[in-house]
Amino acid sequence: MRRPRRAVFRSALGVALAVGVFAAVLPRIASYRSVGNQLATVSAPWAAGLAAGAALDVITTALPWRALLPQLSWRSALGFTQASTALTTVLPGGAPLGMAISFGLLRRLRVSAGAAGFAVALTGIWSQVTILLYPLVGAALVLGTGHLSGSTAAIAGVSGAAAAVLAGFAIAALRSPAAALRLGDAAGRVGTRLARLLHRTPPAWSGEALVRLREERLSHLRRRWPSLTAATLANQLTAYVVFELCLRAVGISVGSLPPSETFLAWAIGRLISSLPLTPGGIGVVELGMIGTLVGFGAPHAHVVAAVLLYRGVIIVPTLVVGAVALLGFRLGPAKPS
Repeated sequence: MRRPRRAVFRSALGVALAVGVFAAVLPRIASYRSVGNQLATVSAPWAAGLAAGAALDVITTALPWRALLPQLSWRSALGFTQASTALTTVLPGGAPLGMAISFGLLRRLRVSAGAAGFAVALTGIWSQVTILLYPLVGAALVLGTGHLSGSTAAIAGVSGAAAAVLAGFAIAALRSPAAALRLGDAAGRVGTRLARLLHRTPPAWSGEALVRLREERLSHLRRRWPSLTAATLANQLTAYVVFELCLRAVGISVGSLPPSETFLAWAIGRLISSLPLTPGGIGVVELGMIGTLVGFGAPHAHVVAAVLLYRGVIIVPTLVVGAVALLGFRLGPAKPS
């Protein structure tokens, strides 16, 4: 009983944190009335552009999976990625939970355990490394303007160092069977804990399985890593384009808030969203992005309106498409034994 109670407590704590941000913190930055007034200024052409950006953001989620699993149809790849993202938006657990859910959904699509585990591991590593690198890139872009604060520079430095460590582990696992054994055992322990937390059967991940997988799939990775890298960047940077559209739609000019500063704010929000703090990072992501932009001197009501608009444009379509896809998974056939 201790684990379910602990999971319920963590979920309640995350929800309370999100509610606290929206109820007590954001109104101190800008009143919701002023935020509503700014959102009301979004014109029809801007709304159409945001709708197109949201659709593109949804569609590009299938790209990394199609790069590694070309046997998946576009519909299957899009459906399972949106279903997985929707679940991680409403459940606490961050990136590790998303990987565990993706593995289970791929098995329901009759992808073999080896191919599913390989794809989940690689897309997870590629995604997390780029997410960790974005703040460092953003900090480098802002550094020339003289507006980079010490705390933001520290976050970017730690994030970049974490990206280097993660990339180092991944390279070592691919180059060395011994490193693959250790990494696989660690991944198996994480997967088992998550399965127990969600009352699911633990995944059959182990160090020995990763060693075998490495031998079988290494040549496949050598052919696919350029397309995987391009697909990952296209998928993630589409969200940044949507964020830029949201900022300009509420009246923030490029002169008052240049792309270098908006990219850094987006990168910090992306980093926070990968941490298991609240479901989908709701509350803390908004606070991180708003705090960064306000620190650059942007008008408060405009910033809060833009960030809330961005989060809605990114999250709501995924929840809708993901819910439909999950219904299809529930009604569809289970994976073969």
